[in-house]
Amino acid sequence: MSDNIKKVKEILDITDTKLDKYLAFCEQVITDEILDRCNIDAIPERLNSLIQEFLIEQYKLNKDGILEGIKQVSSASDNGQTVNFEIIGGTKEIQKNAEKFIDDNMSRIVAYRKLRW
Repeated sequence: MSDNIKKVKEILDITDTKLDKYLAFCEQVITDEILDRCNIDAIPERLNSLIQEFLIEQYKLNKDGILEGIKQVSSASDNGQTVNFEIIGGTKEIQKNAEKFIDDNMSRIVAYRKLRW
């Protein structure tokens, strides 16, 4: 288990191991996204807190069921009584969540970007 996952489990007071593989997968997705966006080979120490934030966010979205995520109302109508839901989280959404998370936190990451020639 990585130091980031240990820290997240400590912060969230998680003692079991049932989500360790899921958190490891989420950590790999966000790590790969950061490395690709920054054109670097290793994660700088100062970005570990960013990875931990992503893991906490993903844990909260999926703690009730890894495949389920959270359903959020995306649209509704009154007379026809139609309600549409959008799933946030879930395993199908991890890459999309990682990309959005990086976009939202680019100001913290930009200092580590390297140009590729």
